[in-house]
Order: sequence, then structure tokens, then C-alpha cells
Amino acid sequence: MKQFNFFVDPTNPELKPIHPIAVNQKTHYLRAFFDKIEKDFQDESTLLWEECQLEDERTKDHEDDSEYDYRASDSLREIEFVYLRMHRYSATLASYAYLESSMMKLCRELEALTLPTIAFTPGNNGGIEKCRKYFTEVTGENFSKINSPWSQIITLSKIRNCIIHADGDSSRMRNKEEIIKIIEKSPGLSFIEENLLMISSEFIQCSIDNIKTILTHMYNTKKLKTLK
Repeated sequence: MKQFNFFVDPTNPELKPIHPIAVNQKTHYLRAFFDKIEKDFQDESTLLWEECQLEDERTKDHEDDSEYDYRASDSLREIEFVYLRMHRYSATLASYAYLESSMMKLCRELEALTLPTIAFTPGNNGGIEKCRKYFTEVTGENFSKINSPWSQIITLSKIRNCIIHADGDSSRMRNKEEIIKIIEKSPGLSFIEENLLMISSEFIQCSIDNIKTILTHMYNTKKLKTLK
């Protein structure tokens, strides 16, 4: 009996060629997953805050806090200072990983078009800056059209390194003065409990937007290069 092999389009867009449609899908998934967990924590925080208010009301006439039930307030603090921080660290790493791997794919595709003229040699670490330099060398595109998104992605890269190498503790980084300055001046970044990095929801959302912009721009530039 003859067997038929059917091609099934991958559900995960990162398995597909880099294309604006796949980029839109992946960034949508990154955002939807992030928003879902954010909402779960926010809903839980709302309920805990209501419990705190009830406990405040119950003990408002007490002379001291010896009978105050701190369980709700402790849980609320854990969400704000631990769980949301861990969640946003994970979102940062997932978003950056998609950006870096996608830039590597685009550079490999360009390499196939230009060999043996210009070889792509990212080394063991790869890195988005090496990808940008190679992409500029081959296409002549210096990212000036997307200067603002790229500048913010460089900040994302620094933050990602702080998470990877120091678990968000800026004081443990070799370039701690640089990292501290970046955190202090960047919207959506702050410190909690001395030197621990805290990332806002808005910073994650903005990063996903920037990733979409950069990959779409690179795809369109590569497409024009291919057509020449």
C-alpha cells in the first residue's frame, strides 16, 4: 500500500522561516502568555488587598498589632517583590532568546546568498551585536531607520545579562556601575531591596514591540537584498 507523507505546518512560529507573519505570531504568543500570568497575579493581589483592608478595619481599635493577622499582607508582598520579579525575568529571557535566534537565522540566510564573499562567523556566543554588524556589512543597512527600538534593545541585552549572570543583583555584575546607571535612567526599570533589578510590565511590552519592529525591518531589508 502506498504511503503518503503530509507536511504539517509547525504550530510554534519559531520553527518557521523568519517572516513577518511568523514574527507577528510569536510576538503575539509572548505577549498573550505574559499578560495571562500578569492578570493572574493582579487578580490575586486585588483579593489579598481586600483582605488587608478587612484586617485593618478589624484591628483599628487595637492598642498594638499583636493580634493583627499578617498572612494576607505577607502574601501580597511576596507577589510584588518575588513572584512578579521572577515572572518578568522569565519573560525577558524568553523574548531576548527569540530575538537573538531569529537574528542568527536571518544572518545565516544572508550568508547563503553571499558566500564565499562574506562569511558569517558569530563565534561561540553569537550575540545580537555581531548579527547587526554582519547584517550591516552585507546589506549596507546601518539600522538608522530603527535607531530608537535598537537602542532600547541594547538596554534589554544589558538587563538580560544581569539576570543571567547575577540573578538580577546589579551589585554582583563586573560592570555594576554601568548596569546601575542603566537601571536608574531607563523607564520601566527600578531597584527593590537595595540592588535587585525590578522590571515593569510596560518594559516587557515595549521590548516585545521593539523585537517585532527589528525583525520585520531585517526581513524586509534582506528581501530587498535578495531581489537585487
